[in-house]
Amino acid sequence: MRRFSLIFLVIVFVGCTHNVVPSATNEEKIREYSATAVLLSDFSMKIVGHYHSQNLTIPKDFDTKQFFSLLEKIYPDQLSVKHVQNNYRVFVRPLDDGYSVMLCDPKTDRKIMEDFSCHVNRVEIRLWENNVPAPCVCEGNWKQFCE
Repeated sequence: MRRFSLIFLVIVFVGCTHNVVPSATNEEKIREYSATAVLLSDFSMKIVGHYHSQNLTIPKDFDTKQFFSLLEKIYPDQLSVKHVQNNYRVFVRPLDDGYSVMLCDPKTDRKIMEDFSCHVNRVEIRLWENNVPAPCVCEGNWKQFCE
């Protein structure tokens, strides 16, 4: 009986320890993604502000290369720009008079978030919050998120 109790306690301890590690890692990812979402919102404010200050709209051919090129010129914190550029697969596309930025995990190729620049104070799609895996594909029905 003692042997069974000892084995049971070891299994419970290992099981509890095993469950603690993934949640800590998950919390770290949530913090990272939340901070990155704040950065995307700030990027959006700077980019939209840049074009509006010149009475221009976002170019119809706006893409990832132009996105980072403009941020390199106008964004004061280049380390943040490089962080996004180096830690995510980034896709930028024009949308009507705006644009979207989609970030995907480079290892799993899962979509993490997509910002449509229609609400400069928040990222519209935040998939890390519900932990539902999604393919790295731009949202087709994006207008519903801008209403």
